[in-house]
Amino acid sequence: MNLKWASGISALLLGVIFCGLSSVSAAAQDRPPQDQAAQGAAPEAPAPQETASRWLWGWLNEGKISFNSRWRLEGFERDGAAFTATAYAPTLRLALGYETPAYRGFSIFEQGEAVIVTGPADYSVPALPSQSHPNLPAILDPKSLEMNQGYVKWTHGAADKNLTVTVGRQELTLNDGRFLSFSNWRQVHGTFDAARFDADLPGNFSFTYAYINRFYREDGYNATDGEEPMHTDMFHLMWSKPGKGNASLYGLLLNFRGPAQFATSTQTYGLRMTGPYQFNRDWNLQYAAEFAKQLNYGTNPNKVDENYYLGEVGPGWREFSLKAGYAFLGGRSATDLLTTPLAPPRNGWTDLFFNDPSEPAGHGLEALYLTASGPVRLLDGAVATFIYYDYYSDYPHTHYGSELDSSLSYKIKKVSNRWEIGWRFGRYWADHLYTNALRTSIYTSFTL
Repeated sequence: MNLKWASGISALLLGVIFCGLSSVSAAAQDRPPQDQAAQGAAPEAPAPQETASRWLWGWLNEGKISFNSRWRLEGFERDGAAFTATAYAPTLRLALGYETPAYRGFSIFEQGEAVIVTGPADYSVPALPSQSHPNLPAILDPKSLEMNQGYVKWTHGAADKNLTVTVGRQELTLNDGRFLSFSNWRQVHGTFDAARFDADLPGNFSFTYAYINRFYREDGYNATDGEEPMHTDMFHLMWSKPGKGNASLYGLLLNFRGPAQFATSTQTYGLRMTGPYQFNRDWNLQYAAEFAKQLNYGTNPNKVDENYYLGEVGPGWREFSLKAGYAFLGGRSATDLLTTPLAPPRNGWTDLFFNDPSEPAGHGLEALYLTASGPVRLLDGAVATFIYYDYYSDYPHTHYGSELDSSLSYKIKKVSNRWEIGWRFGRYWADHLYTNALRTSIYTSFTL
């Protein structure tokens, strides 16, 4: 790995496990033969080293193993001269992790991640030279074999109030992930080298601070933009009341150290409120309201002064919900534009709006959408979702296009609640931005 301390964590954890196994094996070889016991020889007291190795092995057995596998076949078709064929990617993600038991509040977690192409494939990962095919639409699922996470965590609990410090490579999310998140949908999740501090506070408050040193993007560590160095600070103060809602105040100060990312160094400050507000056992109000201000910061040579708005509202009944939404990402020019470089794509499952657009057709993004989701009564464990988007630019006000997304996920409860199969579909109709596109996938996943 690029950072020595990240490799050190791996070596430390593997060394502990190896030493434990070696000690147990050596202890077994040093036991007296069984015939001596039969002759009435007095058993010898266990050596201190044998006792320690048994304790260490027992302690490691109390750790937690995590595992996830997901196979997906994804296809992506786009109209236009640049694209001569449909992209398709059959890939398998395998992730295996282990967390040690806590000792004096300290624990270690490590997770490896592999992405394997499982059959004939023809798709593009633009920033990865070995998998870049400009004539094909992009599907960001590169071949990969990496340490996805590896960190040391210290937790101190007192009177139901926890204090936690986490240092190392880890997955981070701020609120709904608009400004900071890993990608749970892509096969390479994306992680951060960070030091994170979490504290439970009186009065239903909690506080998080994180210092981020590097971002490993979803297109793979070997991509030209795969490892982005930075000096980034994130803080998040949250108030939560079950059945009523949540309110949070946050800030994200991005300062990239690579010249290619200087234009996206920004400082963002926001206020967010979310539901649901529970009326009774069956009915609730689904809502979200958010405002953020983004300004240039650190290495950014441009002047940025843009706003972000989000509003969602609608009824919820049992497991069903219906919401109308509005998202606004300001943009006045190619340099005065709200950016979200530490977040996966939002606003549509075709991933065309990977970034806040800045094109001759317009700058910025205004998205109006309607979302409906709920269980499928005829199939226990199935959930269906439908989303319709209408896209406009901020300046000048131009209609970009519209999109229909739908998905169906099914947990096979008769076999295991951990096994899921699903289907996902996105169809974009272009007006003044991009070209018509269709993206669909089927998948199966298992989580332990």
